[in-house]
Amino acid sequence: MVHAQEPEINNDVVSFKKRELNWGLILGVSKESEELLSDESRFDEDRTLLNGKFRIENTYWNLLDYKQERLNMRFEVGPYGGYGDWIDSSKVEYITADQDFYGVRTSANIDYSYRYYYDAKSYTVIDVSGWGRYEVFKQNLDGTSTDSLGVTTPVDESDTKDRLRYGLNAKVGWGSGRLSPMNHLMTAHYLLEKYYPGRLFSDYEIAQFAQVIANIKHNRDFKGGHVPEKEMEEVVDFIRSTFVLASPESMGAEWQFSEFDPRYQGNRFEIGPHFKYYNQEPDFLFGGYMQYDNAKYVNVKWNRNLSAALVYNRYTKTDMEYIDEHLVNSNVSRDWATADINLGWSYFPNLKTQFDFGIRYVPGIQLNNFDEVGSLSNNFIPYVAYFTQLNSKSRVKLNAAWRIADGEQFVVPGPEFSLSIYRSKY
Repeated sequence: MVHAQEPEINNDVVSFKKRELNWGLILGVSKESEELLSDESRFDEDRTLLNGKFRIENTYWNLLDYKQERLNMRFEVGPYGGYGDWIDSSKVEYITADQDFYGVRTSANIDYSYRYYYDAKSYTVIDVSGWGRYEVFKQNLDGTSTDSLGVTTPVDESDTKDRLRYGLNAKVGWGSGRLSPMNHLMTAHYLLEKYYPGRLFSDYEIAQFAQVIANIKHNRDFKGGHVPEKEMEEVVDFIRSTFVLASPESMGAEWQFSEFDPRYQGNRFEIGPHFKYYNQEPDFLFGGYMQYDNAKYVNVKWNRNLSAALVYNRYTKTDMEYIDEHLVNSNVSRDWATADINLGWSYFPNLKTQFDFGIRYVPGIQLNNFDEVGSLSNNFIPYVAYFTQLNSKSRVKLNAAWRIADGEQFVVPGPEFSLSIYRSKY
């Protein structure tokens, strides 16, 4: 007696194609710090910001067996205000003051990453991101000024200022491994498990259904839109013809959901050089990085995510100094290393909602060309997040974190919170 074998479906290489346009409002609280050091002066500023802004964001994913590509473009504009500390010191004057401010900020970001796979595991990665931020604000200072003779005078100033910041980050690398998106398998498993509780489905049957879901979602017309009722007809036809089962009417109400960002399974390791440009000192950084990512698709409702990155940074600037009574150029180098270890979990109670929680450990250390290595700075960032789909178009996202920092050298301490209410087209 001959038994027909079920054809194999490779669950380790699962495709995910999607374009999503989001627009809406964001309310947030965050902390910023900026320091500029030179041989002649020091400027140091800490700011606690409360902001409201409008965001429009366009994201494109194309995760296939031979490449994994992501493009994100974002523009934000809105008012902000806050308070903080302000220090400006030089050889002739030392000013320290409390500040409060309010103004308008605009920002734009573009991020692109591309992994090309030579085979199922080996790949090359290119990752480039650019950003810019411009703000106009009214600043009020209340403090003291001390001159070189030790004479102290009060500072009570109010001024309108503007500020432009921009930067470029880039890295190239080589890696092994793969993170496979499990979104369509999750949707298939959830619908079959919920609406046919008395029926046991094999992994192959779930994968079959997932492929049908992938085909429907990948063939959507972004400009023309899609009709969930028509897509549901294809789902019903497949269930009836393949599983010989009736499709409950209530399944159609959940089909409009399951629009999560990629949910992964697998692991990968990559290594390579990186470069950063910033229009403030230090203006150009270079170095290398290593990163390991591991994602575990535990079941329909749970994911466990682990990542660990080690980054070496270095920059060189040219100073003027006197050597044998001659003024000459002198190259001064600075280097340091940071790590970022992130352990988190994601919980999906249904196809509408996602909860995330975890903790990041971000140590850093000054290397000083390995002549006089500094002490290790230990920093921790616990975080939680919530995302829900109100309907096929409307979304709510909440993110909260608290940065527990050992000083301000590598991580700015304090809270970080944002509430996003937005619409989506996909």
